[in-house]
Amino acid sequence: MDRKEIFGRIEQVLSEQLGIPAEQITEEADLREDLGMDSLDLVELVSALEDEVGMRVEQNQLEGIETVGHVITLTLDLVAQLTTASAAEKPESAS
Repeated sequence: MDRKEIFGRIEQVLSEQLGIPAEQITEEADLREDLGMDSLDLVELVSALEDEVGMRVEQNQLEGIETVGHVITLTLDLVAQLTTASAAEKPESAS
């Protein structure tokens, strides 16, 4: 998954979850101020992200998450961790 794919998925989730037009959702949009999210909305977004990447998001990873761009960066970090963990588990192939 790249940044554009993740943004598209987050845009879709937020649009459906908050009932706002996708055009209103930008990387710079503040989750609380611009999109009107509350703590329950954030929990629902995190749950959708966990389902998307197949990893649990820890509470401390949410510190400092204020914008859609922050959510995208967090998701990219989770995907990178998952990819690294998967690569470490694969046995080396014999040549």
